[in-house]
Amino acid sequence: MQFKRVQLTDDERKVLRMLSRRGVMSPSRVSAETMILPGQTLGLLRNLADVGMVVLRDDVDSEDGLLVALTAQGRDLVEQDL
Repeated sequence: MQFKRVQLTDDERKVLRMLSRRGVMSPSRVSAETMILPGQTLGLLRNLADVGMVVLRDDVDSEDGLLVALTAQGRDLVEQDL
């Protein structure tokens, strides 16, 4: 799969690696697992969603009302680059 090269921060890489290992979870769980502040985590997730690495979707059963998951592009990047 070909995709545009994306410059990622260390925290964005940390989030992608963690999602690759742990799977779909809420933003607050991502924050707890990565030890990144909740507000910063949500910003990172939105940035990653904007470049197609993750998808954020509504979920009424999640404590945040959202779930985050890696996209195929995000998973490919983790496997190749991180």
